[in-house]
Amino acid sequence: MPTAEEAPDTEPDPVEKRITVEGTEEFITDLGHEFVNPSREDRTAFEEAGFVGAISDTRFVPEEPGAPHTREAPHISSFVAQFESDEGAQTGLDLVHADSLRRCPETCATQISEFDVGDIPDAHGVRRYATAEDIAEIGEEGEPYDSYEVQFADGPFAYRVSLFGPPGEVSQDEAEEIARKLYERVKGAPAPGAGSVSSTTTKHPSTGS
Repeated sequence: MPTAEEAPDTEPDPVEKRITVEGTEEFITDLGHEFVNPSREDRTAFEEAGFVGAISDTRFVPEEPGAPHTREAPHISSFVAQFESDEGAQTGLDLVHADSLRRCPETCATQISEFDVGDIPDAHGVRRYATAEDIAEIGEEGEPYDSYEVQFADGPFAYRVSLFGPPGEVSQDEAEEIARKLYERVKGAPAPGAGSVSSTTTKHPSTGS
């Protein structure tokens, strides 16, 4: 997961706390809400790829050092999934990427585009955003937002790092820099001896941010 060293001026989110899962059923129950619109086929493919476990974590950028958490602050949402093999992780990455390019299951103002990611082999970049004009055009409630997501695989792990917040307060360069620093730290790292990403973490209930 990105740390304060990789994401300076951030703090652990006190609401959207770390979640650790093992096995497909826990994954669907505890982390399914983090994906746009996964299909039943996606879930089957995830399991058949040799999914072992996953961790999701969130940090936020306080308005000033020591300031309290707010929903409106920029956030970094990160996710790593472990598979039984490198090939399984690549399949997992492909599924995560395909999901990130999907429209919302309901009518929404979100626009989607892709961007190139430098310095991380075979990484994907996806921007999802909605302007005030987009929201007004469809006549729904909601706040404008911008998000930049970087996805990559390394060994048996598939990673996703998303930086999101109000328009003008987050950028592609920031998202790429955080992901690049994370990649430099984890590349080539062996899987935990217990064979699970959760061997040193504790599962917490997701409460929503």
